[in-house]
Amino acid sequence: MIYTINDYKGKDVFHTDVCVIGSGAGGAVAAYELSAMGYDVIVVEEGKYYTKNDYDGKPLNNMKKMWRGAGSTVSFGIPPISIPTGTCVGGTTAINSATCFRTPEHIIEQWNKDLRINIDYKGLEPYFERVESIVHVTELQWDVLGNCAKVVKRGADALGLHCKPLKHNVKNCKGCGTCQFGCVEEAKQSTDVSYIPLALQNRAVLLTQCKASRILFKRNRAYGVECTINDDQGNVKTQCRVYAKVIICACGTLITPLLLKKSGLHNKHAGKHLQIHPCSRVVALMDEEVNGWIGVSQGAYIDDYADEGIMLEGIFVHPSILAASLPGVGKEFFSLAEQFPHIAAFGVMVHDTGQGQVFGNLDMPLSWYNISDKDIQTLKNGIGYLANIFFAAGAKHVYTPIAGFNEMHSERNVHDLLSTNIKRTQVPEIFAFHPLGTCRMAGDSTLGVVDDCGKVFNTENLYIADGSIVPTSLGVNPQITIMALATKISQQLADNYKSLKL
Repeated sequence: MIYTINDYKGKDVFHTDVCVIGSGAGGAVAAYELSAMGYDVIVVEEGKYYTKNDYDGKPLNNMKKMWRGAGSTVSFGIPPISIPTGTCVGGTTAINSATCFRTPEHIIEQWNKDLRINIDYKGLEPYFERVESIVHVTELQWDVLGNCAKVVKRGADALGLHCKPLKHNVKNCKGCGTCQFGCVEEAKQSTDVSYIPLALQNRAVLLTQCKASRILFKRNRAYGVECTINDDQGNVKTQCRVYAKVIICACGTLITPLLLKKSGLHNKHAGKHLQIHPCSRVVALMDEEVNGWIGVSQGAYIDDYADEGIMLEGIFVHPSILAASLPGVGKEFFSLAEQFPHIAAFGVMVHDTGQGQVFGNLDMPLSWYNISDKDIQTLKNGIGYLANIFFAAGAKHVYTPIAGFNEMHSERNVHDLLSTNIKRTQVPEIFAFHPLGTCRMAGDSTLGVVDDCGKVFNTENLYIADGSIVPTSLGVNPQITIMALATKISQQLADNYKSLKL
């Protein structure tokens, strides 16, 4: 059953076994897994439930619907960094690029060493396999990856590098290139298309436009969630309460720590340790027509530089978005924009070592993140490596976001860039799609917020299952990690359900 804004009667009261706050990579998985085991589940989701019929093919319109703040979520720091997240059923899975990686084994080993977490890769394998089966993780063929990926592969081959197709959670993908703005084919198996319908089949209840404002406690035992019902403009229309035996918070890395604090929980690690995978892009002007908007927007990757903390991944998006980032003004800009069919673009992602934090309140979540000196040099190197790949592919000119190196004409320019230590202020265009770590998993409350079963330390019946519990950045896209951990948490919770203090 799905509640929309017209279905609430005013100050509604719901009772359930499990209340899940959020419907993204963590919340939707928990809702399905627990409902499949026979528990009554209510999902609280602040956004609306959109389907392919709601997507009009205009990215800016869909960003207003699906992206938090219409895409204006920015982390304060030098430089400011855009961190887009989803605010709809499906959460950020509805606006991501559908890229799928398992957690690297060495990352898990580092968690165990640094934070005394008792998990291992082999133990997570069954959860990876279950998630990958449900969301249909598959390696796409080159014919839907688009010409932009083929240009990069040509350059990589010439340099002895390895450009490979990414795995995606899709069914019958046609390469329409609108992954971040609503899949018009419903090929992308984001949780609004996969896990949420499965949970609804199991009689879960979905409360849309329902924003959690506080978790209710009796001493240290969580027993309910206080919510507001908001219209399309964000105005509060009424309130409701959900009383539950178990509460799973899955609001996302930027929101979950704020909800905990609003509810009176004050773990010193909540909101800290934010890592984001800083990203940027390189644009190249080719002789041939590329028509990069045709095909999967993030289709291929190069991980030859992973030991340096660098992942190169596809990043081409709709012309109305990418064109805004082209260099130049006036005639210079228009001259380049007229050649847009000849433009190729690819992205650089950094496995960051620096950390930030989340602050503010639920109505105005804020974050602070200064990219570290080490990470800005790593980003610079990734941009330089990618520029070399484009020149090896035959690029006439290469454009970067680094001041002083905005336009390159040969490998000599790249050599000069790689030989230079740049400042953070030289790279104004950095964005990040993978905020993690603000309620990190750890061995005890001196090191983190939740244990390796997702249970919040020093509470009863309160769990977290979203990106905030992932202890560090991964160096790869995190949605499969989040989904696998949510599966693990749900199954362990069910195993222990009878022993919970209800």
